[in-house]
Amino acid sequence: MNHELRYCASQSPHRIDIEFIYQGLHEFPGRLNQELRNALARVDRNVYDCVMLNYGLCGNGTLGITHPELPVVIHNVHDCVPLLIGDGGFHREYLKRCPGTFWFSCGWIEGFPLPGGEDYSEKYREFYGREINEQQRDAIERMLMQNYTHLTFIRWNELGDRVAEKGRQYTMRCVASLCERIDYRLQYDEVEGSPSILQRFVDGDWKKDGSVYLAPGKRLQFDPGSGRLFSE
Repeated sequence: MNHELRYCASQSPHRIDIEFIYQGLHEFPGRLNQELRNALARVDRNVYDCVMLNYGLCGNGTLGITHPELPVVIHNVHDCVPLLIGDGGFHREYLKRCPGTFWFSCGWIEGFPLPGGEDYSEKYREFYGREINEQQRDAIERMLMQNYTHLTFIRWNELGDRVAEKGRQYTMRCVASLCERIDYRLQYDEVEGSPSILQRFVDGDWKKDGSVYLAPGKRLQFDPGSGRLFSE
């Protein structure tokens, strides 16, 4: 969420320093957990008042995180999509209408191998560390997309028309490529995202969205029954 977080930080009355961690580590929860622990260990209590982790459950990659001397705040969500849409209720209603939705955003387009992308093989090599040929790519994408019906781009008007149009065109090309190469009936859709949740997060207004506040030394835990994160 490079573009989105920088935008929200620029609007906040607080001093906010952002550290970005390698994208897509939710694919490797163990590595993500270690990277977050390392990042937290670098935060100096004499410089900062609080640590905000712009993550959710993320495949259990955030469980057990803590800071011994500073409070840590994290979103009470499973993934990043509600944060980009800016409205958890809209996200739930959309998935009821279109349960087979694969989400695209500016950040995912820039840094992750997305099915149908003209740069898929290049990004796959960078991300997974191995080469694939066209036949292997088709097989991977066919497997990935078998339960999906929509590729939906989350547009933030706040980032400007040029950024939105770049993301829109990329997503539409992915739809066309997948429909042609693996013969799936996929549809393009677009929703308007909002900075509302991320803005409240960086502004320190955590109650409305139910963010989890971890007092110093407290650890993040997950309740499978309720699907909620909590402090312990």
